[in-house]
Amino acid sequence: MKPTFLNYDKPLLTAMILCRTPEACIEKIKASAGDGAEAFGIQLERLRREYRTKENLTEIFNSCDGKPIYVTSYRYGENDSFSDEECAQLLLLALDCGATLCDIMGDMFGRSPQYELAVSEEAVNKQKSLIDEIHRRGGEVLMSSHTYKSTTIEENLMIAKAHAERGADIIKIVNNAETADEIPKYIEAIQRIIKMTDKKLLFLVSGEGRIIREIGPNFGVCMYLCVQNHGPYDTPMQPFLKNIKLIRDNIRF
Repeated sequence: MKPTFLNYDKPLLTAMILCRTPEACIEKIKASAGDGAEAFGIQLERLRREYRTKENLTEIFNSCDGKPIYVTSYRYGENDSFSDEECAQLLLLALDCGATLCDIMGDMFGRSPQYELAVSEEAVNKQKSLIDEIHRRGGEVLMSSHTYKSTTIEENLMIAKAHAERGADIIKIVNNAETADEIPKYIEAIQRIIKMTDKKLLFLVSGEGRIIREIGPNFGVCMYLCVQNHGPYDTPMQPFLKNIKLIRDNIRF
């Protein structure tokens, strides 16, 4: 059995790893473990193509010392010219090398700027088949939609429902907030999604609502996405692992 993202006492402290070489990945994984990381999110679209071998991925994942591993294969970075099928194959390779949780883009096989959510029957069926294959291989599935804009509660509920119906184990939605006045709306969206579905939820906000990244787990979000330090490829809005650990460890869940 692989270490899971679906069963834990407190929201997981997940350290994101965005590096171009195996050596840099391993160095950052070890530094993050020293700061209290309980899981790792390794964004494979940043790993240079020549290092995407079974041997290299296994070495990187072994450095996580048995902690659960979340992998992404988004369309940018080293994946810039990849088809969605090639992005999916990288996820499956990572799964076979020791990863647990595969991030399937909500518009994989049917690219859509609207909510990053595929709508065609063909694309949805391909997503379901990929999800079934990941589950068959003993993995878990997170489906992600980055809206890149302010969205309503109803829009978030629609996205969450679509992710759940396609078979995802974890729903991931990333919104934007133009003003801090939107924060209560997003807290309500978190609470309503959790009531609506039995899936885990990773709900993040950028812009003026980035505090949701720190307080979301107080309202039911399943994990924190953190960084050990802000390197050249890290998401600037992701909080520091050391700081979030202090917050998480002093909250009663």
